[in-house]
Amino acid sequence: MRDQSFPKAFRLLNREEFKRVYARGKKVVGCYVLIHALPNQMGHPRLGITVTKKSGKAVVRNRWKRLIREIFRRNREAFPPVDMVVTVRRGVEPPSYWDLERDMLSLARRL
Repeated sequence: MRDQSFPKAFRLLNREEFKRVYARGKKVVGCYVLIHALPNQMGHPRLGITVTKKSGKAVVRNRWKRLIREIFRRNREAFPPVDMVVTVRRGVEPPSYWDLERDMLSLARRL
């Protein structure tokens, strides 16, 4: 059975890392999210998530984050070795897990 965890080594942890990805990374836009990605030297992808208050109340924002983390955790090998910040598009309701997974995996192929 493969590892089902989401350790700190796979996360962007501080503001400077997010800012570096925004400043120098490539941006790809999907139906539900947009991804800023910057190649890293770690050999595995790292994830950061931003969901603004314009996306909804805390319950909705937390739902988005749970969905995105779970998709990343289950499909980690589908993402290239990049630092990526996933940003929820404004005014979009949280889709089903499967719709969001399809969107994120199509964006991963474009990175």
